[in-house]
Amino acid sequence: RRGPASAPSSGAAEKVSLDWGFWNQGTDGNKMWADLAAKVSTVDPNITVTVTAPPFADYFTKLQSQLASNSAPCIVSMQSLRLPAFAQAMEPLDDLMAKQGFKADEWNPAALKALKRDGKQYAIPYGISTMAMFYNKDLFMKAGVAEPQPGWTVAQFQDAARTITAKTGKPAFGQSFSDLHMFSFLLAYNGARPVSDDGTLQLTDPKMIDAFTWYSGLSTKEKVALTPASSSDVPWGEQQFVAGNAAMAVDGTWNLSSDAKDAKFNVGVVTIPVASGGVSSYSANSGFGISKSCKNKEAAAKAIAVLTGADAQKQVAANGTLPARIGADAAFYEGLAKNYDAKNPGYSAQAKAVVDQSSKTATPFIPTQRWDQTTKAIAREFILAYTGNQPADTTLQRVQSAS
Repeated sequence: RRGPASAPSSGAAEKVSLDWGFWNQGTDGNKMWADLAAKVSTVDPNITVTVTAPPFADYFTKLQSQLASNSAPCIVSMQSLRLPAFAQAMEPLDDLMAKQGFKADEWNPAALKALKRDGKQYAIPYGISTMAMFYNKDLFMKAGVAEPQPGWTVAQFQDAARTITAKTGKPAFGQSFSDLHMFSFLLAYNGARPVSDDGTLQLTDPKMIDAFTWYSGLSTKEKVALTPASSSDVPWGEQQFVAGNAAMAVDGTWNLSSDAKDAKFNVGVVTIPVASGGVSSYSANSGFGISKSCKNKEAAAKAIAVLTGADAQKQVAANGTLPARIGADAAFYEGLAKNYDAKNPGYSAQAKAVVDQSSKTATPFIPTQRWDQTTKAIAREFILAYTGNQPADTTLQRVQSAS
């Protein structure tokens, strides 16, 4: 099999083999993407796409080494949060995808923007996600608290959290180290942003100190939050929510289907509560780009056009991922309705309302180039603030210095 650095095609009849790197999507997801890779050959019999799916924990570490040694797959799967660290080794797609009939107005604009760097498109998105507040409908009912509605406030959240914690004996909110999850809540609180417009880390900004003091205070002061057990429990809040140990947690809309499937209670979803100056959510997504080392870039662009095409996006939607193509999202909500509305009436409509409202003001999360190092420092230091062993401002200063 010809590798990613093989000689370019010299004629239309020459066979082209493309490697495609993607992190593991689970049994169903891996099968779906393998089927879509095979569909590329149906569209163009001269192109064969072979997908490899290492564990997510290994994917970006391996990709970094591959890109540095010019041995990366031709087709590269990329998260918007990690794009700043990888863009220099990827090919801008604007001209390549234009030749494939790409039309920006067919896509969610936030999804495209999140995968841009310096005005250039480096990946074509297959999904779009904003952040939302997921809640346990059963615990809200048990506590006698009315279910929240889109547009609710931080004050209403705090009132609900105090009542639920007092009446159910379970912490109302699950705290998290996850960047999108935690920083989206801080953004909603007062507009605090960890990274400036010019890409500079700004964790010691007064707004961030104010917001993080409030967030860490949910456990130390308000006593309404479930604190991560250790610094290794990065997705703590969202996992504890699905397990039924916390009544609320911030999570991505990419889990609208999986959370409803995995939880043993009726799941509700609402916009993140906003206070004065806050913005409802960050957005993030993933997509497919082309490595600079790829010698068959036009063939790779043709493959990406198939992998993100209208038919592929409908399959992605049916598999439980909110698609980036505007015209395919109906299939996603139809899938939610089919799978969950009978047991949890109105869940699909609730999900759509939340996605629609949060998308109106969502801003793409664009991190620094050293973001992985920052997230490691966050997990190490933030648990000290959540447990009351270190002041919030000192915690932020230590992460800023370590990054």
